[in-house]
Amino acid sequence: MIAFVKRISFFVALLGILSADNGFAQSATVSPYSRYGVGDLQNQNGVESFSMGNTGIALHNDTLTPDFINLKNPASYFYNRVTTYEAGVLTNNIEFSTEGSRHFNNNTYFGYFAIAFPIGKRFGGSFGLRPMSSVGYNINTLGNIDSAGTSIGNTDNQYVGSGGINQLHFGLAYNVPHTRLVLGANLSFLFGYLNYQQNVIYPDNIAAYNSQVTENINIHGFTSDYGFMWTICKTRDSGWQAVVGGTLSMGSSLFANYNMLAINYLSANPQTNVDTIADSSASGRIKLPMTYGGGITIIKRDKNNNDMFTFTADYSLQRWSQYSVLGEAQNLNNTTQMSFGAQYIPAKNTTFFRRMHYRIGYSQTQTYLNLGTPIMDRCISFGVAMPVGPPFAPPISNQLGVLNIGFQLGVLGTTTNNELREEYGKILVAFTFNSKWFQKHLYQ
Repeated sequence: MIAFVKRISFFVALLGILSADNGFAQSATVSPYSRYGVGDLQNQNGVESFSMGNTGIALHNDTLTPDFINLKNPASYFYNRVTTYEAGVLTNNIEFSTEGSRHFNNNTYFGYFAIAFPIGKRFGGSFGLRPMSSVGYNINTLGNIDSAGTSIGNTDNQYVGSGGINQLHFGLAYNVPHTRLVLGANLSFLFGYLNYQQNVIYPDNIAAYNSQVTENINIHGFTSDYGFMWTICKTRDSGWQAVVGGTLSMGSSLFANYNMLAINYLSANPQTNVDTIADSSASGRIKLPMTYGGGITIIKRDKNNNDMFTFTADYSLQRWSQYSVLGEAQNLNNTTQMSFGAQYIPAKNTTFFRRMHYRIGYSQTQTYLNLGTPIMDRCISFGVAMPVGPPFAPPISNQLGVLNIGFQLGVLGTTTNNELREEYGKILVAFTFNSKWFQKHLYQ
């Protein structure tokens, strides 16, 4: 029990180091597109999925460590036959472009953390924390207000957004007796806030009343999702294996508290409020959409029956047209995603470079943005997993570590019709630790 507490304390300390400076206080995006819906969907499903085109619906661990955590399908938790810790930090570099200008920005933030562990011979469990969505933008535009043909003055229009929704999950997977079918489920607590602010400032007239409108939505509530994995072909003679998987979430209804404050103020230091135009609040629900998806994985095993080549493909759909805030529809599109990934492991029980995992993938997403032109997100991904420790399952008192580095290069949107195009490069660095819990030493 003492060893268990020490391991948990170590991982909590690691999480604190990873999130101390970047944490949830810093937005996980700097995209103006995050103004819509619940923000920029993070799709954070673990570093293995990140490096393989965001796949994972039919992807699970091999019989030999190291194990990785797949958060895209809860059925995968059963295949973590040793306790696995995983945590990551993500850096996002974005270049924004329109038909006449370019702008570069970047930020680094907490990616995710999770623990997965076996429970007896037929169960596996997991819990963890990750961002579901993020809002983050700061836009300035210049304008001029006319009244009855007379110019009132130039304006500096400022639009600022921040916040996001975080997901704390608890999951369980079960292997149906005498079958290769595994079922899984997550119960997740979603919490966070969405904050939007608009300022209209008259820079040429310090006596003019500037205006500010601030909207804040606090969100919390529970949601659940389900999955299965079925090994339909597993032959030791041929060395080939096939797995199919599926996921489903029926959507959820979250509690939401909405506040809006509109004021007039004078530019000063500090800011001087003149009067309140509106101050209102309301409570209600935010309806999240149904989501479902399917995937298939083909595996070529080596002579020791360990995974060597892995090829996987996913398709998923989210019905964001169902999304509503306090009973009002938000005019979003349904989201579809096609993903493809591959992984190569030369040999798990040999030299360092032959034990490395080499990953590559591609994904194409029709986002939920409805701005007159379909907003597509296309990206390629690649990465490596570098083992730290001996090339065998960890002994009782030891840990097997893996340093994972994943990259995504993508394009979101287009400059057609004077719209915004984002070219991004993401780097996810994650650490994976494998360890055995509740094992007694044979010798003291």
